Amino acid sequence: MAAQGHAIGLHGLTHRRAFEMDRTTWRGAVRDGKALLEDLTGSPVLGYRAPEWSLRGPAADWWQDLPELGFRYDSSRVPLAVIGDPAAPRRPYRLTEGLWELPPPVLWSGPVRMPLWGWGPRVLPYALVRRALEELASEDAGTPLVLHPWELDAEQPRLAGISLGHRYTHSIALRGYEGRLRELLGGIRLTTLDAWVAAR
Repeated sequence: MAAQGHAIGLHGLTHRRAFEMDRTTWRGAVRDGKALLEDLTGSPVLGYRAPEWSLRGPAADWWQDLPELGFRYDSSRVPLAVIGDPAAPRRPYRLTEGLWELPPPVLWSGPVRMPLWGWGPRVLPYALVRRALEELASEDAGTPLVLHPWELDAEQPRLAGISLGHRYTHSIALRGYEGRLRELLGGIRLTTLDAWVAAR
């Protein structure tokens, strides 16, 4: 992936949510994960996103460790209820000198919001999603487009014992999504988050 020009960021090595660890354990895992990815790719790893946007609750201020660990941007906060804070900014902002927060995109700004990733683009009307993506592109918004590899595998095994919410988000409208995604992103200029941050 790195050889094809993709910027590699850290999402963790175990997908364990940050607030389920103590700060020292989290920091060590982030440090070690960054070092491993840099060793594998031969390139600096400048971006971080905590699993399930989990720099919240008791881990809300742990982003302060990221510049010292060598990161230039974070995407661990989402402007949605339940997994984030609806009052959080919807566009990139500086957390501190040298560190940007890049929230994932959401539709609408009122109390009803929808993620513009995951199940959102799979179930929402095509024209609505395409218009939102075009608007982000015209703004050069710097919002990360989130795509899980399993979203392109309609035949993935169904996991037993997961909640109804997880079952919905992990299975709804997977069939044909790869083609739909190609259409949604067709003609839209994408860039890496590394490049977007470097330009600022």
